[in-house]
Amino acid sequence: MGTYTMNYEEEEPVVIENIRKSTASGRTRDGGTHQFVEFILGHENFAVNLFHTREVITPTEITPLPNAPAYITGIMDLRGIITTIVDLKQMMNIQTSSDGKKRARIIILDQDISKKPVGILVDDVSSVTTYAAGDIDHDADDTAHRGRSILGVIRRKGKEGGKDGHSLVLWLDIHAMIERISGEI
Repeated sequence: MGTYTMNYEEEEPVVIENIRKSTASGRTRDGGTHQFVEFILGHENFAVNLFHTREVITPTEITPLPNAPAYITGIMDLRGIITTIVDLKQMMNIQTSSDGKKRARIIILDQDISKKPVGILVDDVSSVTTYAAGDIDHDADDTAHRGRSILGVIRRKGKEGGKDGHSLVLWLDIHAMIERISGEI
């Protein structure tokens, strides 16, 4: 498992294309690894396919849209391109975290996800990580995941609290989620 930890000391956006290029050598030809952008919503860990993202930015001024669904935060000017911002916590009915350490980020999605420019608002982006296929449970037929746009569950290995531990990361089908609301963005 390879990990690129996000560093937000600089005000420049984290351009995913640069990370894709630098981590491409770690991919196997047989599809034995998958790369993800990991983020936090509330107190849970989620991930989207690295190749469905373009960049990670710090939120700037977002203009609310009248009569828009609650999960559409508004629009913003991203270097001259009007971009719709979707709040995933609102969309997924996740309770807001009261942890003051979280730093909101916007993950700008790649053009293959939506015809219009879209960003997803998350509590924090933790890393860009490569996982072996064996670390991912593709349980698409499970009725608990059906309709929730979950492609799988990733078993993240690591040290937690000084002990060897595992945590779970939900792999979201961001393409299906955005497609479902495409008429509203």
